[in-house]
Amino acid sequence: MKDIALRAAVRTQTYVNHWAHTTVDRMTRRKDRGQGAIEYVGITILVVAIVIALIRTKMGATIANKFTAKINSVLNK
Repeated sequence: MKDIALRAAVRTQTYVNHWAHTTVDRMTRRKDRGQGAIEYVGITILVVAIVIALIRTKMGATIANKFTAKINSVLNK
């Protein structure tokens, strides 16, 4: 029984090590290193546009009032 458990442990460790090394190799070969900053700028612009649209409509005030009411109900309990 010890041999079976030892073999299983060795096979598992070999599999995990191989997976880790191939994953690291794939990650280091990626060519989109500068892409992150552009994505953050795009997301920020999108969020700002949504906030501006909500501020200019009555829906923004309605949402703000609902949030304020819920926060007050939680804080008062």
